[in-house]
Parts: sequence; C-alpha cells; structure tokens
Amino acid sequence: MPDSSTALQTKSKKLPEWSRFLILLLPVIISFFQVRSLDNDFYFLYTTGDYIVHNGFPFNDILSMHSSMKLVVQQWLSSVIFYYIYRFSGAFGIITLLYLCNIGICLLTYRFISLITGRKLLSAFFAALINILIFDPYMVTRPQIFTYMILLSAVCLLERHAQTKNFKFLIVIPFLSVLLVNLHAAMWPMLLVFMIPYLAASLPVHYEPLKISPAGNPLFLLTAFAVSAVAGLLNPYGRDSMLYLFSSYGQSNFSLIMEMAPTSLSAGEGMIFFVIIGAACLVVFFIRKRLYSIRHFFLFAGTFLLGLMQIKGIPYFLLFGLPAFTYMLSDLDFKVLVKPFQNLITKRAKPLGIIFLICAFGFICEARFITTRNIRSDKMVHYSHLDAVVDILDKSDEPVVLYTNFNDGQYLEFNGYRPYIDGRAEIFLAKNNKVYDYFDEYFRVYKGALYYRDFVDKYQFNFLILSKGTDYYLYSSLSNDDDFEQIYDSSDIGLFVRK
Repeated sequence: MPDSSTALQTKSKKLPEWSRFLILLLPVIISFFQVRSLDNDFYFLYTTGDYIVHNGFPFNDILSMHSSMKLVVQQWLSSVIFYYIYRFSGAFGIITLLYLCNIGICLLTYRFISLITGRKLLSAFFAALINILIFDPYMVTRPQIFTYMILLSAVCLLERHAQTKNFKFLIVIPFLSVLLVNLHAAMWPMLLVFMIPYLAASLPVHYEPLKISPAGNPLFLLTAFAVSAVAGLLNPYGRDSMLYLFSSYGQSNFSLIMEMAPTSLSAGEGMIFFVIIGAACLVVFFIRKRLYSIRHFFLFAGTFLLGLMQIKGIPYFLLFGLPAFTYMLSDLDFKVLVKPFQNLITKRAKPLGIIFLICAFGFICEARFITTRNIRSDKMVHYSHLDAVVDILDKSDEPVVLYTNFNDGQYLEFNGYRPYIDGRAEIFLAKNNKVYDYFDEYFRVYKGALYYRDFVDKYQFNFLILSKGTDYYLYSSLSNDDDFEQIYDSSDIGLFVRK
C-alpha cells in the first residue's frame, strides 16, 4: 500500500498563489505589533562572545565569582554572532535578526506541513496559526531561534526522503548537526531524536492491522544518523557539548525557573497546549484515516510528552507535533464542513464577514502591542534601577564582592562585575562545574532553608542587590541586620552594603 503522503493532492479548485502568501503574511504583520526587547540571557551571551573573540575558548568560568568552575560554553557560536551584531548595530540589529529568523521559521513550517498534507491552503493556515502561537513568548533573543530553523530544515529533508527514498535529501543533515552542536549544544540531541520516527517508519511492519509499506530507506537513514552523531564531535568541547542536555536538565530545583516548570493550566502557555490537545482528541474521535503514519504519530506523541513535562517543551510540540498531526486532516473534504453554512453565505454576508475578519485582525494587533509594550516598559524600568545601582558600585573604593539573584546576575556581568550567580542555571550544578552545587545553595537561600548570615558570611559579600520579590528572605533579613545598610531603594530592588 503506498504511503499516503505521495497521493494527497486535493481535488478542490486551486486558489491563486497570492491567497497562500497573504495567509503567511498575516502572522508576520502581527509580529511587528509585538514590542520586542533583549532577553535577560542576551547579556551573558554577549559577554561570553566578547571573551571568546578576544581570548579564545574558556574552560573555566569567566563571568561569575566562581572562577574555579569547569565550563562548557554550549552556545559559543550564538554568543559570537550576538556579539558582532550588537557591537555593530546595537539592540536594533539583534531584534532584526529575531524577526528574520521568525520569517524563516514561518516559511519552513509551511514547507513541512505542505509536505505532509499536500494541501497548500491548509498548510498556510496552520503555519500562520503556529507562528502566531510561537512568536510570543518563545521567540526571544536566545540561541533557540537558530535551533528551531535547523530542526525544521532537518525534518523537511527527512520528510522528502521518506516520500522519495532518495539519499540526496539526507546529505545535508550531518552539516546541520555540526551547526546545531556549536550554536546550541543543549538541543543537539533533538536532531537525532527527530530522526528516530523516520527510522521506525522505514522498517516493514508485519503485524497485520498495521501492515504498512516502509517510508524511506533504513540503510540510508541509519548512515545519516551515524554520521550526524559522529559530526557532533566537531565542536571545541567535544563529547561534553554533545552530552550537555543529559547533565543539565531534570533538576527538581529548576522548578523555580518558569520555563522549566511542568506544564499546567495555571500558565497561559499551558492553557493553549491543553486546548490544542483537546481539539486533536476531537479530530481523532470524528475522523478515521484510511492509512496509518508511523513517523507522524511518533513525532506528535514524542513532542506531546516533551511539552507535557516542561513549558520549555511546548514550542517543539507546536513546531513539530502539531504539523505532524495535520496528517489526520490531509484527506478531509472541507466542503462537507462548509456545506451546512452555504445558505448563510449570501452576497450581503460576505462583506460583513470580511469586515469582521479585518476588525478581529486589528484587535489582535492592538492587544499584542499594548500587552508587550507594558511588559517591555516594566523591564526597562527594572534595568534603569539596575543602572543606578551600577553607578553606585562603580564609585566603590574597595573590591566589590557582589550577590545578585538568578535573574539579574547576567546584567551585572554585562556591566563588568562578577556576581554570585546568573541565568546559566546548569553551569552552577556540581555535576557540570565539578566544584560545588551553587544552584542548590541558591535555592535553599531562596526558600529560607539556609540561614542568611551563614550564607553572606561564607562569601563575605560587601554588596547585595536584592529583589523585593525574588529575594524576599534575604531582603527582610538584611533590613533588620545592624551589620548591613540599605543605600539604594526602588520599587523593585534594593542595594545593601556591609558596614
């Protein structure tokens, strides 16, 4: 029985090419109404890139006060790219790169879905929907903008091979492996993981209810898999970069980082995730396909589990699991769905419908602009307070031994200081740095499980930048400690100095 993806051309009348272009253009237009700013992580990425350009690859920490920590710069190439762009064009250049990557992701998503369904209009609609869901909040100035594009390129090539069994579509994948392990090594194993559904689909299934002709050549796919795995060694840190994912995630203490928390209905991203899953269940219940696709099922199920475990996994479900699920819609005759409403679609109703869609589009743009503008405004106010603190630190006559929290450390590093901790959570795990579990210590202070004086005296901090929200325990304790004085106060942070 032939693979369904080779015979999915719709019998409906073809719409003009510009209609698909217009649908794909809509999410791009909406994205320009979403005010973007530099992500917190950008500041340690830039500082790391600056160091690499001028000093080479570091193997011990160069940013925090813990210079004895072993270091793997798993985002070194992204850091260098961000450094050069910011150096020559500032924040404008970084945000421009973000928008260009967003356009590329939109087009690659469209290509992936169109390969699965063979239906251009359906593909454009789903690519636009996914792009709207992805841009806010997952498109930020981090290496993941490169990761999404590389993985989408890989699955497009794998899909083409599955349909044609032509080896030429697999030749590029090892090069993508090298690119990914240097741009964002923590996500490099995902390239191999996404190849597994296609390997499984290339094997004949002899169980009678699932007797399906193989899609792709297993020997070619195994060769590409093996070469891509070996190609991962082509990075400055060798095997350590390749295995970075396994030594850096799955920590229970990481639950205080929002994106690392388990997906639930309490977060907006979680609500969207479960609504999509509910809609998928309805489609499965009402639509029965004639053929079964192993590779698309595994892509959907695997990314679903990834999204269920962590909020950080949701964009991978949206970009890969949801497109794989469109296979279920590839044979659907949408005329059957529209037919009951044909009597309502009169000449008078059509312009009213167009007016409604234009108003809805305008409302979405305005809502996104107001929401993201307010978020950016709050962030800029916070950074202005940190700038005021930096001015005070710059005037200190004694060496600064600085405590900052997880969220603010990288901005102080960007300004030339070496604080206790920063946003590189996995760097501060003992199994990565081979010295001490600083993140666990930070977590215990955060929870009030470690006595504050034992902590501040251990490191002899003479300056502490404390958030009134995040550092509530330290803030309240030092406010009542006669050995410390608060010399700066704002709506969100305070600066304490040891007398």
